Amino acid sequence: MPEISAKKIPWKNILPPSFLVAGNVLGVGILALPIKLGVSGFAPSILDLVVICLLMLISAFVIAERLPVDKANFDIPSFFHQELGSKGRWIAVVCNLILLYGVLVAYLSGISCMLHALFPFPVSRALLTSAYFLLATSLVLFGRKVLRRGNTILLIAIWICFGVLIASGTSDFHWHLLTYTDWRFLPIGLPVVVSAFHFHNIIPTVSNCVDRDKKALRKVITIGVTIGFVMNLVWVIVVMGSLPEFGPHKITIVNAFLHNMPATVPMTELLHSHTFALSALLFATLAVTASYVANGAGLFGFIKDLTSTYIKSESTWLVGILAFLPPLVITLVYPNIFLDALDVVGGIGETILFAILPGIILVKLAKNKSRPLRAIGMMMAIIGAFIFIFIVLEKFGLIGIADIHRHLMYQFA
Repeated sequence: MPEISAKKIPWKNILPPSFLVAGNVLGVGILALPIKLGVSGFAPSILDLVVICLLMLISAFVIAERLPVDKANFDIPSFFHQELGSKGRWIAVVCNLILLYGVLVAYLSGISCMLHALFPFPVSRALLTSAYFLLATSLVLFGRKVLRRGNTILLIAIWICFGVLIASGTSDFHWHLLTYTDWRFLPIGLPVVVSAFHFHNIIPTVSNCVDRDKKALRKVITIGVTIGFVMNLVWVIVVMGSLPEFGPHKITIVNAFLHNMPATVPMTELLHSHTFALSALLFATLAVTASYVANGAGLFGFIKDLTSTYIKSESTWLVGILAFLPPLVITLVYPNIFLDALDVVGGIGETILFAILPGIILVKLAKNKSRPLRAIGMMMAIIGAFIFIFIVLEKFGLIGIADIHRHLMYQFA
C-alpha cells in the first residue's frame, strides 16, 4: 500500500503519539504483571515479556500497514472485515465486547481492592466499588473532552508517580529472590502480558496524528512499545526482587496470586512506606481512570452502534445501562476477580484480535511471496491459539493451577 505522503514527519509530531501508545501500554495490566509472572520465576517472566511484546508489536505493524490511508475514522471491526470478510468482522465484534467489558470489570475490581487495602479505616468494598464506578462513569459520559485536552499532563503525572513508585519500592529489594524459577508455570503469565501490551485500538487515532504516514506510524508504535516494555520490565524486577514466592506470612507472590490482588497491595504491606502507598494509589487511580474513560467511551460508542443498528434506538439511558451496568454487577458479585478478568481479556479477547487474526492475515498476505513472513504469521497464530486454549482449559477447571499453588503455599508455610 503506498505512503500517503512523501514529506518527512518531524519528531515533535512523532513523540506525542508515541507517548500516547506508551501510556496505553502502561495501563492496568502493569498492576497484575509481577504477580501472574512471578509464580513461574524471573527467567520465565523475561521470556514471556519478550515473546509477547514482539508478537504484539508485529501484529500492530500488520494493522498499521493495512490501514486505509483515505479514511480518517476506521475501527478495528471494520479493519478485520476489510481483511477477512464478514466472518472476521463478527469475530472482532464479539472479541471487542469481551475485551471492553472485561477491562472495565478489571478496573473496578483492581481499584476497589487497592482502596480497600489502603483505607485507614474499615469501609465496605461494595461501597468503594460503587463510588469509583459513579465517578469514572460520569467522566466517560460528561468529562471526556476535559481529559482529552489534559492528556499530556495526565501522562506526565502518571510517569512521575511511577518514578516515585519504583524509587520507593526498592527499599527492601533482594537480588537472590530473582533466582527462583519454575518453568511449569510459564503459561500462567501469558494472557496478562498480552493485556499489558494491548494498545491496538488506538492505532487509527495515532495514525491520524502523523497524517496517516506509514513510516512515521511505525516509528510511533516502536517508540511507544519500547518505552512501555522498559517500564513494565523495571516494575516486574522491583516487585519480584522484593516479594518472596512463598513464606510463613501472607506477603508473598503466591498469596497475592491466589487472592487476585494487584501487586501494589502486598508491596504496600511489605514496605510500610507512606511514600510508596501514596504513589501506588495515585499511579493506579490515574492510570486506571484514564484507561476506564478511554475504554468506557469505546464501549459506549460500540453499544450505541449496535442498538441503533439492530433495535433502532439511540437512547442514552439504554446504551448507558447496557454498557456499564454489567461490569458493575459482575464486580459487586465477584469483587476478587481482578486477575481472572485480565486473564479472560488477554487470553480470549485480545489474543484472538491481536495475535491469531493478525497472524492469519500475515500468512494470507505472504502466501507464495515471502516464506519468512508466512512463518512469522503462522508462529503468531500458533502462540495465540496456545494462549487461548490454555485459558479456556484453566477457566473450566481442566487445569488445576490454583490448586497446585495452594498446595505449594501450605507446603512452604
